[in-house]
Amino acid sequence: MHHRNLLSTVRACLLIAPLVLGLSCTLEAKSIGKDQVNIRSNPSTKSKILFSAPLGYPISIEKESKDWVFFTDWQNNKGWVYKPLVSKINTVVILVEKANVRSQPTVKSKALAIAEMGEIYKILSKSGNWVKLGYYHGGSEVGWIRDDLVFGE
Repeated sequence: MHHRNLLSTVRACLLIAPLVLGLSCTLEAKSIGKDQVNIRSNPSTKSKILFSAPLGYPISIEKESKDWVFFTDWQNNKGWVYKPLVSKINTVVILVEKANVRSQPTVKSKALAIAEMGEIYKILSKSGNWVKLGYYHGGSEVGWIRDDLVFGE
């Protein structure tokens, strides 16, 4: 009888754990605050460098450990970055090969420019499922793009 109760409890915990972890694991969008920042395999300057990220590179922070943050990027790469190198400026990266950037947050509005995969823009504002893009430096407005075409917002 004791064995059955224990097994039921373990099963219940296994079923509930993903729900609880999902609720407590909130991803926070941020960006890299300096150019060519080393992204590491572990939260230490002695750990392996996985890649270097450019200024404005959008990240989704999954967890923090002292002065380090662990994140996922737009290509599902994961790594650690030193917390003082993370900016609160929200940015996005274009996910598709080419996307129209429009004058208004609607597909019927005029296309002002074409954004290409991997380009990084600053988020100026949001409206429904649209994001208003600006250049990272200076923040000059570029136009509107659907949020399903970008990562980082």
